[in-house]
Amino acid sequence: MRRLLTLSLVLAFLAGCAHKDLGTNAGKNSASNSEGDLKDIGSFRLSDPEGPKVVDQELESIPTEVNPLVEKWIAYFQGRGRPHMERYLARSTRYEKLMKKVLRDNGLPEDLFYIALIESGFSSRATSHASAVGYWQFIRGTGKRYGLDINAFVDERRDPVFATQAAAEYFKGLYSVFGSWYLAMASYNVGENRVKREVMNHYTRDFWELARKKRLPAETINYVPKFIAAKMIGKDPAKYGFDDIDYLPPIEFDHITVNQPVNLRLMAEKLNLNYEDFKALNPKFKGEVAILKGSDLVLRVPPATANDAKVAATESFVRSVQFIADSGDTQTYRIRRGDTLSTVARRYRTTVAYLRDLNDIPRRKPLRVGMRIQVPDRTPLKDRSSNRSMVAKKSAPTSTQNSVETVTVSRDGRYYIVQSGDSLFTIARKYSTSVSELQRMNNIKRGRVLKVGMKLKVPTPGSSSIAKASVDVAKSNKPKAKVHVVRRGENLSVIAAKYNVAVSDIKQKNNIRNPASIMVGARIVIPNEVNQ
Repeated sequence: MRRLLTLSLVLAFLAGCAHKDLGTNAGKNSASNSEGDLKDIGSFRLSDPEGPKVVDQELESIPTEVNPLVEKWIAYFQGRGRPHMERYLARSTRYEKLMKKVLRDNGLPEDLFYIALIESGFSSRATSHASAVGYWQFIRGTGKRYGLDINAFVDERRDPVFATQAAAEYFKGLYSVFGSWYLAMASYNVGENRVKREVMNHYTRDFWELARKKRLPAETINYVPKFIAAKMIGKDPAKYGFDDIDYLPPIEFDHITVNQPVNLRLMAEKLNLNYEDFKALNPKFKGEVAILKGSDLVLRVPPATANDAKVAATESFVRSVQFIADSGDTQTYRIRRGDTLSTVARRYRTTVAYLRDLNDIPRRKPLRVGMRIQVPDRTPLKDRSSNRSMVAKKSAPTSTQNSVETVTVSRDGRYYIVQSGDSLFTIARKYSTSVSELQRMNNIKRGRVLKVGMKLKVPTPGSSSIAKASVDVAKSNKPKAKVHVVRRGENLSVIAAKYNVAVSDIKQKNNIRNPASIMVGARIVIPNEVNQ
């Protein structure tokens, strides 16, 4: 009884949850987590020596208890959920070394890395219906309480270092209270107050006993077995049939510090880098403009480019700080009398959660008539190019380089990666097809909500029913385009030899002016092979 009383007293000091707002002080910054408390990593290389392992054996690893619930989730990932797991595994290698280093440096088990897999699939853009955001799915209040900077220009919930630091702090507190990793995970999912109540009422710290008695929500009862299944597959993919994954290369970076805001798109152009690749190193910035934190701006840059990046940054300073959407896929909307976020969301076929996140609008903040907010751009696609150029002239300097289309091509067809603000209607219009055809191709049931990062099969050019009915498409016997992801040690000569094509053809196909600028992880379109 004494231990349970202590548990109750300690939990009284914990408030909020990564996913649930419990109505306590989750929306306020904790005094112990003031700005600057979260540690950044100045540079990260795969060749860096690993830090010391956790000394406490109890903290070194998380138990792997296999039972029917765990087996059910393994079967799900091998079957109906296989496309999701394949996508998550492919992304996992980009963040595994980095996130595990942060966890290890905080004295926590590296296995907590797989919480991010089941939470977000390692997508910085992941957003839940409860407005939980980023790799570790923090709601705004809890994110701020653990030191994350969230405003109209920045959201550190989308940053793999800062978000993992915050998650580490949160898990430290949960484990110190419950003394059980399974209960800590359950609390991360449903909120520590709910778990505390069940522990107190049933005199047990055994998660599985609470699960058997159905004392927790179904989602939470499945959360721990889902984690265990993901960890088992992640540690040995081939054993579970995942032996043909196109893994992303691990993230590596150096950093520079400047004292003025920077236009990231312009800076990427001056460095001859793909903007999306450069932005992926700095995902906490919501748009093209990177603002100061305090008196400095710290930017991550590709390894061994710090000197050139410093010069490019100084040539990309902006005088007037204003929000510029990444891909031109937003437009400004002026609030009218009678508007609410719900009515605006319906009008632009999006969600209230997305509008709140995009515009940094806290809950319970009223809309004012005349207030300007960003909304998804539903302008017909054919008119967008001219609209974007007009917006660019009115705002801070930006490159005219078009953003890379979020499409992948594989043996079984062409796939589109769902972005924030997308709907079946907008995707269908983009690919000259219909909503019903997209639903049929992807076995999507009516009413299902698209999630950011979801992979949708889309018609190849001229294959949709709408395109066939309206356009005479010339048939071609040429093979489908191949896309090669650049790996460590590769250059254009190596890639050209692999596919039996000329270096000049690759350069021309991809509009490459400087072959030395090709970075690890870049996607190269391969011209048709000469020997077919």
